[in-house]
Amino acid sequence: MITIIIADDEKLIRAGIKKILMNAFGDVIAVLEARNGREAYELALKEQPDVIITDIRMPEMDGVELMRKLTGLEHKPAIIVLSGYDEFTYAKAAIASGALSYILKPVDTEELINSVNSAITSAHKEEKERSEQALRTIMTEGVLKNDTELPGYKFPNGMYCISVRGKHCSEAVTTILSQVQYYTLEQKKDFVSMVIPREALYLIESDIGLSSFIIGISSSADSVMEIRTLRRESYSALLQYFFSVKTDQHHKSGIFYYTEKNAVSDFSDIDARYEKCIGCLDILPTEDVQKALGAMFDFSSFRPDQRAECFRYLYEKIVNNLFKRYPGYSDSDMYLRLKAIMIENIWQSETLTEWEGYVSDYTVYLAVVLKKHSEPYPFITKAVDYINKHYTENINMSVVANQVSVNYSWFSEKFKEQTGVNFNEYLKRLRLEEAERLLEKGCYKVYEVAERSGFGDVKYFMKTFRTGTGMSPTEWKNKHQEK
Repeated sequence: MITIIIADDEKLIRAGIKKILMNAFGDVIAVLEARNGREAYELALKEQPDVIITDIRMPEMDGVELMRKLTGLEHKPAIIVLSGYDEFTYAKAAIASGALSYILKPVDTEELINSVNSAITSAHKEEKERSEQALRTIMTEGVLKNDTELPGYKFPNGMYCISVRGKHCSEAVTTILSQVQYYTLEQKKDFVSMVIPREALYLIESDIGLSSFIIGISSSADSVMEIRTLRRESYSALLQYFFSVKTDQHHKSGIFYYTEKNAVSDFSDIDARYEKCIGCLDILPTEDVQKALGAMFDFSSFRPDQRAECFRYLYEKIVNNLFKRYPGYSDSDMYLRLKAIMIENIWQSETLTEWEGYVSDYTVYLAVVLKKHSEPYPFITKAVDYINKHYTENINMSVVANQVSVNYSWFSEKFKEQTGVNFNEYLKRLRLEEAERLLEKGCYKVYEVAERSGFGDVKYFMKTFRTGTGMSPTEWKNKHQEK
């Protein structure tokens, strides 16, 4: 329901405006009255209205002062200004304060209704944007501090998350859903992910206009707090398309559903393949990198109905880890940056093989660059190899420098020069990545993770983990427990 406040010191004018609004909009609005700006402001603080219709000249607090105070509210209402004074000064003050419309008295009924219609449209848009931001916060942080932002009441019968791929798919889906409430979670070129009410699913399933698109549909849920899981499921469902049988050289269009059969509880095999390939790029010969990439992309050992979920996990691991793993190179090389964009925009790939080719190009090129930069100082390559194998143990720079028989100070200088970060930062990143992986498994206590990842001291681990991730180990574990 839309809440409207009418602020005017003349009772008959308030009554007349209210009658016009109730006749035009009926039960979709609630109208409150205020005799001056002070009463209107107090009502605004309490009721958080969507629209305020205010006179300019009022006792105690005039309309100009009211508008100035309203600009400080977190959810600023749309403002329509009424005035019996056709003077530029008042219009200028209203515009400066963000008024949507400026209407002269006596009020023209059609003009008032049109202005309120615009204000209601603006209020709906702002409410939708706030709700979408709240959902994105839940997706990224797992929680929402302000429960009043939850849009859950919009889905009394539950919800689905849909992910759609295809040229101009966002416009097509938006048109089909124009009569229902939906929220956009993510939108890119030829891709959109949305939350829709359960009763609207039939619109997606039955509309012939969507037959040329690929659609992934999650399981249903009753709480928006499950939005992260729903989006992940819709991604996995959409990725089933890459593993589906093709009827011709073009994409096979259709709808794919996520079910319990698609769920995977253990991704340790994928983690191991990933680390075997990505974790040793600066050491492995090029042919070994290509061989490791082939093993990483081999999904034949997984059940057919679980391959899309495994692929989704690998895709997110690559996007969230690979590009950041070698910051001295990945952020500065134009070729790597362009390939990273192509990898991240997976929905632009025509086939799984095409996308895997982008990953291979990126990885092999990065491996060559890493080796090229490490050639003048082979002891750095040996040191990195040693660290990658022993980072969970009680090692430090002195231990590693001795291991490769190099002076401590010289080692420190060249290590940072060749890797882009100092020794302690490099070691900390490896340990944090291992800690994140162990926490995501959900079977280890915090002190066990501290020990297994190489941190040892629990207090130091917890402090370092929060600094590095912005979360406590427990929060990270809870955030990823559904994976």
